Amino acid sequence: MPANLSGATRLVPILAHPVDHVRAPRFYNPAFAAAGLDWCQVPMGVHPDDFAATVAQLARVRNLQGLNLTIPHKAAAHALCARLGPEARRTGVVNTMRLDADGQWSGESFDGVGFVEAARANGVLRTDGAVMLVGAGGAGTAIAFALAAERARTIHIVDREPGRAEQLVDALRKAFPGIAADTEARGIGQAALAINATSLGLHEGDAMPFDAALLRTDAALFDIVAARDTELMGACAARGLKVVGGKPMIDHQIAAQIAFWRGDPPH
Repeated sequence: MPANLSGATRLVPILAHPVDHVRAPRFYNPAFAAAGLDWCQVPMGVHPDDFAATVAQLARVRNLQGLNLTIPHKAAAHALCARLGPEARRTGVVNTMRLDADGQWSGESFDGVGFVEAARANGVLRTDGAVMLVGAGGAGTAIAFALAAERARTIHIVDREPGRAEQLVDALRKAFPGIAADTEARGIGQAALAINATSLGLHEGDAMPFDAALLRTDAALFDIVAARDTELMGACAARGLKVVGGKPMIDHQIAAQIAFWRGDPPH
């Protein structure tokens, strides 16, 4: 928590359920300070049943700069926005909200750009090979669309709710007719890049989203969990695979989110 909080400080809450795993303020508050902004992020535990009412009440907080959304609120946030950025329109999810002067919410999704830029910077953006995406929720959806926009040829998508994976595959095929997208779990054996976009790994003792032994010896893992180094990351690293955790994904989207919260014109 920044030491110089005052009534002039602008608030950027991050809404989650459950909230105990959230470590985002450790990344965002230093970034705000580095940008010379008197802003503060604080986690708020909000049950999905209370989400719309909570957002409505937060709109009445006079020193609110915007909202950051994480599991499980990204689709619900999309429904509350009167204005949507291009990624939010394309994916149906929102992880960043801004209250405009007319009292209406604007929303955009920056998970996709954060993932792609982090993967590129860490040398694991392997769109010429097959991608295995585990998790078709808000972050997984944004990542899938971002990879398709980067001309990924083949994406295998699985989720513990099979219908959600099927829905994402259908959406990808409609938006990118040339893509080979399916829900084949066995695709993990051919994947050049495997992605954990689930919440598994947030807590010690969580089951691993998949068996690291199934991956090719030259595959890479991108685990979007940022709160800790997961057991899956450890298992893949033990096999000598290239491993990237979730913090770089946050680092690569913060600047774009700050610009959005400030209302800067899009580039």
